[in-house]
Order: sequence, then C-alpha cells, then structure tokens
Amino acid sequence: MILQLKNVSLLFVAQLVSYLIPILEIPILARALGVDEYGHILLIQTTALLCSLVVEYGYSLSGARQVALCGGDKKLLSNIYNEITSAKVILTTGMVIASVLVIFVTNADVKPQAAVWGYLYFFAFGFSSIWLFQGLEKITFPVIFEVCLRFIGLLVLFIFISQPEDAIKALMIMSSFALLNTVVGFYLVYKVVGGYSFKFRGGLAQIKDGFHSFLYKSSNNIMMNAGPALVGVMCGQAAVAKFAPAEKIIKASVGLVGPVLIGLYPYLSRKLLQSTTLNLKFSSFIVAGLFFAGVIGAAIIYVLGDYLIRLMLGPGFEEAIIILRIFVFIIPFRMMNQAMGLTIFMPLGKDRILSFLLMFFSVFSLILAALLSYTFELKGIVYGFVVSEIVFSISLAVFAINIKRVESCAC
Repeated sequence: MILQLKNVSLLFVAQLVSYLIPILEIPILARALGVDEYGHILLIQTTALLCSLVVEYGYSLSGARQVALCGGDKKLLSNIYNEITSAKVILTTGMVIASVLVIFVTNADVKPQAAVWGYLYFFAFGFSSIWLFQGLEKITFPVIFEVCLRFIGLLVLFIFISQPEDAIKALMIMSSFALLNTVVGFYLVYKVVGGYSFKFRGGLAQIKDGFHSFLYKSSNNIMMNAGPALVGVMCGQAAVAKFAPAEKIIKASVGLVGPVLIGLYPYLSRKLLQSTTLNLKFSSFIVAGLFFAGVIGAAIIYVLGDYLIRLMLGPGFEEAIIILRIFVFIIPFRMMNQAMGLTIFMPLGKDRILSFLLMFFSVFSLILAALLSYTFELKGIVYGFVVSEIVFSISLAVFAINIKRVESCAC
C-alpha cells in the first residue's frame, strides 16, 4: 500500500504541473508573440493534443490494467506493449491521413514548418509510454523526469521567445521537449520489455478491446470541455468570459482527484480479482470519501467565490460569481462519478456499461443545458450540467449496487 501512496503522490505532482505549466506559458507566449501569432500556435498545439487523445485511445486505463494483471510475465508484457504500440501506429496513420485531407480540403492557412512541429508534438503525446510504467507501478523516474523537463522547457521559452517572429521557434521548443520525454520513455521501455515488433492483428484487437475505455475517456473530455463552446453558441461571447473562469476553477478542483484514482487503479485491478467482495467495500469507502471531500471543497469555493472571481477578473464580471456558486454543486458528484468509474467499473471490466452511461449523459447534459438556456440563459446552461451530473451519479450508483450484489452472490 506504501507503493500505491507513493505513486499517487507522484501522479498528483504531475497533475499539478500539467495545470501550472500551460498557465505559466500564457503570459510568456502571449506577450512575446502577439494575438495573431499566439493564436496560430495555440490552434496547432490544441489540435495536436486533441489528435493525441485519439491515439492514446484510453490505454492509460485499459493498457495499464493489462500490464497490472500480467503477473510479471515478461513475454506477455512484451506482447501487450507491442500490440498497443501497433494499435497506436494504426491510429496515427489514420489521424495523419485525415488531418492532411482536412488541411487540403479547407485550404487552411498552416505554415509548413509549423505543421511539421505540430505533427511532432502530436506524436510525442500520442506515443507516451507512461501507461506501461503505471501498470508496473514503477513511475518514479518517468514522472520526475517529465516534471523537470517541462519546467526546463518553460525556462527555455522565457529566455528565447521575445517577438512575433519567434512563433515557430516557440512551437519547436515545446515540441522538442515533449518529443525528448517520449524518446527517453522508449529507452526505458526497451530496458524493460526489449525490442519492438509491429503486430497488425494484435493492434486491431487492442483497438477493438479498448474501444469502451476510449469512449469513457473521450466522453469524459466532452463533459469537461464542451461547456465554453455551448455557451458561445447559445449565449454569445460575453457570456463565455463569465462562464470560463468559473469552469476552470471547477475543472482544476475535480482534476486533482485523477492522480489519486489512477494511482490506485492497477492495485484495485489485481485486488478485485483476488477477493471481490472485500475489495468492493474498499472501493465503496474511496467513493464515499471522495464525495464528502468534494462537499467540503465545494463549500470552501462557494464561500471564497466572490474573492476568487474578483482576484482573477476584476470588476465587471459579477455574474461570474453567481455562475461559480451554482457550478460548485457539481464538484462532489463529479468526484464520486470518477471514483466509481476507476475503482469499481473499470477494475471489474465493466467498461461497456460505464462507457455507454458516460456517452449517454454527455449528450444528455449538452441537450439539457441548451434547452434550459432558453429560459435561464447562462445560468440555465450551468443548471443543465449540474442536474445531468447528479442524475448520472444516481445511475452509476444503481448499477454499482447491482454489480456488488451479483459479485457477492457469485462468491
């Protein structure tokens, strides 16, 4: 259990850095590059990260679980790695072809050099090997190396980026450091599993088997990231400025739970196979604990909402305070939902139920928010997201109770 706490701590630090670095990049790049060049680089960077999510395909969950269950069998471990990497090669080929077609069809104004560095940025994040070390529960060096590298990259940006003409250089720096982290990861993998061999059939099988984990992660990204776009369509750009700060506070609060759950995930995957009934009680304890932690966090943010918004935005954004104080009610339920997914459904292989429910409620939340916006405007969108999350929690709890009942009868 000490090992799990260590992994959780490391992943927690990495998650903090993943929130901190992009925030620190904003003043460095925006002030040096100007609106146009910064927007161009940001568009390429965002597109590359979204494409990398497709290639990652939820293997941080399904791949880590396979590794955790292989029982130290090096041959099986090597086969799992080769199949998943082959799946990523297949997915990458499809993404590259699709992106090139989109660029030509839309006649997008993308500079050739920027496109090259954008693709390298995409490859770097798409082929990260952290999932393997996560499953092996040996993440100390990979996480520490990545954190150090990201801070060094930020320092290099600060030193060398000073004018709009440095836009391509900025993208090159970000891509190079991300790629270096991935290359070092490949070397560490080689020390563990040996050489790589392409397995076309195995790759296709991993794509098929990991589909529900992919749906789970992609649907979760929709629920976390679709809000500002919906607000812009339904309520206009001014409303986005009042909605986005509140959403970022909520997202950061909930996002910090991820490392705790992901750090425990391989451990629970093994333990639930050994003693399902006993360890489902442990999982239930985690779910309840995170729900009450969410209640406390929501209460703190509710009380500090006025101060936080005024500190971030200044005068003229008073409605954002109201939005934040409605939004905080989503925190305990979203934390509970993440906990049920990663401590009960996924370790027990109930990927299909989880991915179906998450996809359904992702769509339901957007529709409900859009409908309520006609009556309550911006507040209606937030009401829709909160109500949808609560109903989603109730649905997951009902299925989880049924799963526990079935597993207990089976024992």
